[in-house]
Amino acid sequence: MPKAREETMEAVGSLVAGAGVHRLARRDRSGVEREYLVAVPDRPVFGVTVLFHPFGFTPEAVLIGEPAGELLIRPLDGALGPAEATGQIVVAPRSHGRVLAGVSLAWQDHLDATWSVVRELCEFYGTDAVAVGGLSMGGQEALVLAAQHADEVRTVWAANPVVDLTRWHDDIRDCRASEALLDADATIREEVGGAPSERPDEYARRSPISYATELARTTVRLVWSGADTIIPGQGTYHAHALAEQLRALGGPVDERIVTHAPGSPADEPGRFAHEACDMWEHLGWAAANAQA
Repeated sequence: MPKAREETMEAVGSLVAGAGVHRLARRDRSGVEREYLVAVPDRPVFGVTVLFHPFGFTPEAVLIGEPAGELLIRPLDGALGPAEATGQIVVAPRSHGRVLAGVSLAWQDHLDATWSVVRELCEFYGTDAVAVGGLSMGGQEALVLAAQHADEVRTVWAANPVVDLTRWHDDIRDCRASEALLDADATIREEVGGAPSERPDEYARRSPISYATELARTTVRLVWSGADTIIPGQGTYHAHALAEQLRALGGPVDERIVTHAPGSPADEPGRFAHEACDMWEHLGWAAANAQA
C-alpha cells in the first residue's frame, strides 16, 4: 500500500475503529472542510450506509432523530437503532454546497468527498456492501450518488425526494408548494448559481431524473406521498416519474405510495406527509437487499 494511502487508513482507523458515534473531518478537492458523523455498531460490520439529511437539517437529526418542534411537525426516528441491529456503519455528511451550509442539493464536491470517505471505510472494515438513502434533499443526493457509483452501490432508497430540481424550483417560485418554503426558490438559485433558464445543465446534473439509465443498474426504493406539499408532484414528475423510467429500463425498483395524516388539526397535512420516513423499515430493506 502506498505510504500516503497507508497514513489515510491509519487516520480513519484511529477515528472510527471503535463502536459509537465519531466525528470525521476531511478537506475536499477545493479545500473546503467537510464533516461527517460516523456511527459504528457494537457488532460485526456488514456494510456501510450513507444517509443524507434534508434541506437545512443536520446529520445529528439523521442519526439521533428529532422530535416535533422547530424544524419538524412530526418526529423523525434516528438511524442508530436500525444501523446497530443490522450491523451497518452509517456515514451522515454535514451538507455544504457550492456556497451554502446545510443546503448542498447534490453539489459534486460534496458527493465526491462523501464517496471518498465511504471507500476508506469499506477498505478499513473489509466490506463492499454499500447502501445510500435519504429524505427530501437527502433522497435527491442519495439517488445522484448511487447513480454515479451504480456498480458499487447495492441499494438506494429515497423518501419524498427531489427528483427534478427545475420543477421543484418552479413550484416554489409559482406558489404551488407549501408556504413553509417561503423564499426557498431564491436559496436554490443561490446554491446552483442562477435560475433554471440560466443554468439548465447544472439543474439537470443535480436531478436524479437525469440518471435513470445508471440507476437501473442498482436496486432502488422510492417512497412517496401524493399529499406532499413540500415537494409537490411526487406522483407526476418526481418519485413516480423516476420509478416509471426505471421500470421501462428493466431496473429493479420498489415503489411505495404512502398516506399519512396528522393527528392534530393544527398541523399542515402536506408537510406532515412529506416528513414521513421510517428509518427502521428503510435501513432493514437496504440491508436485506444488499445481502441478496
